[in-house]
Amino acid sequence: MVCSGIAFHCHTPLVCIVGTLDSQHYISETVCSTYVSPIENVWSMLAQRLARDTPPTASPDQLRQYVEAAWTAVSQGYIQSLSGSMPRLVAAAVIANNGGYIG
Repeated sequence: MVCSGIAFHCHTPLVCIVGTLDSQHYISETVCSTYVSPIENVWSMLAQRLARDTPPTASPDQLRQYVEAAWTAVSQGYIQSLSGSMPRLVAAAVIANNGGYIG
């Protein structure tokens, strides 16, 4: 498992988690995302890119290299466009839930 974070002007390095991930480990070491978090879009884009570009026979070390290369290739402009969409996404989620909790 890998995790990372994004901000308007930068994104953090990847953190690789080896072994079993229980709830305490998750809380202490990962980026906890909300329903409308833009990082979910980044993870989706990375998953699509990795599915397309990673050979099925890749070793764990090769897979880590593919993931790190894909993460490094994420443009800050893409992250900024996702951040810019947040007011619209939050408004839509609040409206869809009649002003209630959105997750």
